[in-house]
Amino acid sequence: MKNLKRTTAVVCSMLLLVACGKEKKQESVEGYKPIYADGADLKQVSVAAEEALENPGRVYVYGEYLLINDQAKGIHIYDNTNPSSPVEVSFIAIPGNLDFSVSNGMLYADNITDMVVVDITNPASPDYVNRIEDVFPLQQFPDEFGAFECVDPSKGIVVGWEKTTLSNPECFK
Repeated sequence: MKNLKRTTAVVCSMLLLVACGKEKKQESVEGYKPIYADGADLKQVSVAAEEALENPGRVYVYGEYLLINDQAKGIHIYDNTNPSSPVEVSFIAIPGNLDFSVSNGMLYADNITDMVVVDITNPASPDYVNRIEDVFPLQQFPDEFGAFECVDPSKGIVVGWEKTTLSNPECFK
């Protein structure tokens, strides 16, 4: 009986020490956090003369032109007549854009959940043609594998993902 009481006391003491001794350790991992936006600005497609390329994605060759996706921002059009020195001709701002395709002078691009159609037969002056709403599902995960911060719908709509250091993320895989 004495041994049982002593064993029980030792086990309880050890459990108490283990439970109290665990301090939440600061954990940092490389991963992705969502970039949020909200409002009607997300559906604005506009053209600028040029814009700095920050986060290149897909590259597409269209005749003598290069089209380069700037992830979550839009599409740059470069004159590639001289491949050693391409010159930017225009930038099509399409918030949340991650992918696009071209057929018969028409550019088809995602704009969050919608698909927009832009006439690029004159690459120096692209012309917005149409919007088809709710073609794509709302992106809840980054395209890359690894850790990521969960989407919080109260912060807005996810328009892209930013690689960063996540500290004690509430939700990551």
